[in-house]
Amino acid sequence: MMWQVKRLATIGVLLSIMLVLGTAFSQPTGPQFSADYNRFSFSSDSTFFEFYVSLQRSSLTYLPVDSVFRAQFTVKAEIMAEDSLVDTKIWTSFNDVDKLESITVGQSMALINSFLLPDGIFKVRLTVIDDNSKQENTIEFAAQLLAFDGDSLLVSDIELASNITRDSLTTPYTKNGYSILPHPTALYGIGLPVLYAYSEIYHLKADPSQSPSSYSVQYQIYDADGKLQKEWAPRVRPKPGKSAVEVNALNVVTLLSGAYSLVMNVEDQLSGEKAQSTRRFYVYREEDYAEGGARFEKKEEVSGAGSPGVDAGRYDTMSKDELDTEFDFSRYITSKEERQTWKRIKNVEGKREFLKKFWADRDQTPGTPVNEYKIEYMRRLQTANEEFKGTFKNGWQTDRGRVIMVYGFPDERERFPFSTDTRAYEVWHYYSVQGGVNFIFVDRRGMGDLELVHSTARGEIYDSEWSRFLTASGGASSVGTMYD
Repeated sequence: MMWQVKRLATIGVLLSIMLVLGTAFSQPTGPQFSADYNRFSFSSDSTFFEFYVSLQRSSLTYLPVDSVFRAQFTVKAEIMAEDSLVDTKIWTSFNDVDKLESITVGQSMALINSFLLPDGIFKVRLTVIDDNSKQENTIEFAAQLLAFDGDSLLVSDIELASNITRDSLTTPYTKNGYSILPHPTALYGIGLPVLYAYSEIYHLKADPSQSPSSYSVQYQIYDADGKLQKEWAPRVRPKPGKSAVEVNALNVVTLLSGAYSLVMNVEDQLSGEKAQSTRRFYVYREEDYAEGGARFEKKEEVSGAGSPGVDAGRYDTMSKDELDTEFDFSRYITSKEERQTWKRIKNVEGKREFLKKFWADRDQTPGTPVNEYKIEYMRRLQTANEEFKGTFKNGWQTDRGRVIMVYGFPDERERFPFSTDTRAYEVWHYYSVQGGVNFIFVDRRGMGDLELVHSTARGEIYDSEWSRFLTASGGASSVGTMYD
């Protein structure tokens, strides 16, 4: 099967920012993917176990084939019980693109498959193999299955999706007349503001002596501290039979960055029985962590018992100069108070402990050893150094490097090379930052070092006449003003 570009979810948020509880993530080399699963009723003694893989397109190797570039990969799913293989599925897929430039960080392919399994606790092992590079990654997680039998009101797992539409076709993505694009990362935000949810309700009661009765469904969202953040009024629906399908679209873009629980409450209006299903999800909005953002101001509320990162042990062997360099890399996300505190610390041990606390305070998934925020920041640092090294500066110290590290990777990057009429320049577009902002960089000195001359982002250089720097007569003087 070929996964067309329309299957790709280009999300303006960073999919690696959260290690989802109940969602597994692959290691940082080879094919990058996350996985999730849901359980639905099939029969009195078996469960429909549906699993999903969100495969990062940029982590695959594309090779020229005819007139396109093709990535070919193999997925192997194994179900284990007490180290014995219960079932396995293996399939190969490929993805074609016309140009390699169309592949950007954040694009993912949603893969789906399923097993019919009895009650029990199983180990699920998923392996994705890049057939072109021969690299592979494997993740494992446990899943407990209980058949939806009996006659008590029950609700399936809540399947989170990036989109749900009516569809009469029969495909791996359709269930009960709906086409569902699964969203294994459970990460929403400005670029994906609507949380789509699919679930099934079982064992609704019917009274033949009465007209068809009804049931009610209510959705609530709680934050990581158990505080109610959003609540929708209950909706009363007529019973279609003993079971029902529940589909909803919830706007979560107003929630601050953090971890949340979606709670679905169901009540049978005839019997009075109640059932509930809960699903963990995350919201990430980059502007929340920029200076002046909601989470920047509420840093203490999200710090928790965070992790300094799985690599934090290296600080114990680093010298004072190496620690100073490490802290300098982080200058764009430090506060004035943190920079002053760092200057006051004179001993190596104090610097080591400060750095560990510095990163732990920014960990957005307390309770796990992985600090995804740190991983993403260091990834941006590496990209900045590789792509934007200046004549006399490291890449992260250049204007483009700084913008990458503070705002992330642009949603669109326009490049304009040097010509007889204009200097080389670039225009970067961020559609999910502050409602949409631009950054314009010009090679004002003709040395290949593009400098920021104008931006519509708050607190950045603003110069409505920036185009004057495109010509030699525009000069290389200082530019712009700052505005808030």
